[in-house]
Amino acid sequence: MSTPTMKQVAAGQVRSLRAMRAKLLDMADRWEDMDEYNRSRLTDMSDQIEALAVELIGGDVKGDTQ
Repeated sequence: MSTPTMKQVAAGQVRSLRAMRAKLLDMADRWEDMDEYNRSRLTDMSDQIEALAVELIGGDVKGDTQ
C-alpha cells in the first residue's frame, strides 16, 4: 500500500474537522434559549474549526457545510 499524498491526508482531515464542526453546532443548538454564552462559545469554536479546514485545503471551499 502506498503512502497517502499530502492532498489525501488533508482531505481526510478536512472531513473529520467538518464532522467535529457539525457536532459542535448540534451542541450549540442544544443551548439555545438556555445559555447564550455556552451557545456562542461552541459556535465560535465551530467557526475556528471551519477556518482550519479551509486552511488545510489551501482556501478551496468545496464541500463547505455552512
